[in-house]
Amino acid sequence: MSSDIYPKRLPHGVLYEAEEGKVETLTKPPSGYVFLCNNRTERECLERKLFGSPKSEWNRVSQVKKGDILFLLNYHINRLHGVFEAVSDGKMNIDPYAFDGYFPAQVQVRRKMRCPPLDETALLPLIKREWIRVSRKGILLFPERLGPKFVDELWRIFLEVPRVPRAKTELVGYKANDGHITKSYGERFLDDWLHEHLPYKHEYNCSVKRARREVLCDWYIPKIDLYIEYWEKTSWRQGSAIELKRKFYEDHSLRAIDIYEDDLRLADRIIPARIREVEPQCKFKSLQKETK
Repeated sequence: MSSDIYPKRLPHGVLYEAEEGKVETLTKPPSGYVFLCNNRTERECLERKLFGSPKSEWNRVSQVKKGDILFLLNYHINRLHGVFEAVSDGKMNIDPYAFDGYFPAQVQVRRKMRCPPLDETALLPLIKREWIRVSRKGILLFPERLGPKFVDELWRIFLEVPRVPRAKTELVGYKANDGHITKSYGERFLDDWLHEHLPYKHEYNCSVKRARREVLCDWYIPKIDLYIEYWEKTSWRQGSAIELKRKFYEDHSLRAIDIYEDDLRLADRIIPARIREVEPQCKFKSLQKETK
């Protein structure tokens, strides 16, 4: 019996495969490109299924061909949407009324994979390898054209996004190397860092009770009696949560440090320095360059 009777199962989130007839005509792998949007144009790009750039970017947009792999970066908040496929070559004014006419160099797109967008922390592996650079203003900078290896790496990261649970009882999160189920890419990165570089056991998401008050600590390291709080941008910009927890630790003479999302870019330098501020004798392992 022919195996063609049974449809091939696609990876989670992938909506369709390239059509066989089109694959045969390809002489080289599709290129990858990142288009930019901001908080105002993000929704319009996704709803119109249309990516646009200023007229000054026409030379780059004209290189986009039907079948190329595309991504959409909201540079205001470093949020990357994917994965999309170009269903047209790059053209001028596919929809002249889109974006109030400010971005006429356009490409029509469709989703290749349906999944949540990636934040900056999820892209840290590529930032550390310097495939993605960061501007002085903190904006992610991608190459003008993404090669096959770059596209494959982004595919892999998007495929790691957890499934949406079917039932509320399912455990959802990001599994760290030591088995902890963390709530975000950033927490998983930090949990893996502690697991790799500290010779002490660390507890995750543990309750701290003092004088009829209780807080939930992100990490606790019993051997050196240290609490670690991690703050992502959406939280620490508000400020109040940090101040409340700091006051709790200070009121009860508990040793605690704060790690912020932006610190993860230089984790091997910043985290040891923060820990040694409260525990100078703390030991580390597998660090290329220890902070003195």
